[in-house]
Amino acid sequence: MPDDRLPTEVPDEELLAAFRDGDGKAFEALVRRYQRPVLSIARRFSNDQDDAEDLAQRAFINAADRAGGWRGGSFKSWLFRIVVNLAKNHLRDNARFDRSEGAAEQEGEPTEAEGDKRIEERQQREALRAAVAQLPNRQREVLLLRIDGDLPFAEIASTLGITEVNAKVNFHHAVQKLKGWLGAAGE
Repeated sequence: MPDDRLPTEVPDEELLAAFRDGDGKAFEALVRRYQRPVLSIARRFSNDQDDAEDLAQRAFINAADRAGGWRGGSFKSWLFRIVVNLAKNHLRDNARFDRSEGAAEQEGEPTEAEGDKRIEERQQREALRAAVAQLPNRQREVLLLRIDGDLPFAEIASTLGITEVNAKVNFHHAVQKLKGWLGAAGE
């Protein structure tokens, strides 16, 4: 670590600089800091948990391999761009295969009310996942970086190479489409 501060107190830039200087623990701190949002973004692009975990792992490996070429700016945006690009490539490469999930996993014996609630929650998650997957690519990217990545619109714009206004417009359109699609399904 760069000093005696806790890893959560050290800025990304310092951790990355320490990693480039040979401190492997510094990159581990970055992985711990961003593993949840990176996996969440990967999961939104992939219906398969194993594929999502693989994409997240590959994003961190790519970031570590390319750390020497990082030129500053937001590490978080840079990392999220890597996972989005990997996920888009994954979708393109697997577009010809039907990757639909098989039978639902069964866990124990829930009561009837619990079972009904679980089924309803799973159906809602599946409906949302399917609706997000139907969004145009740019709208889906902006939505996922905003929701799962918790990025401000300026960083989303920088990450995707678009203007901040364009990021806001794409987010707005994505939300409106999802509301329309999911509202119509719930009627």
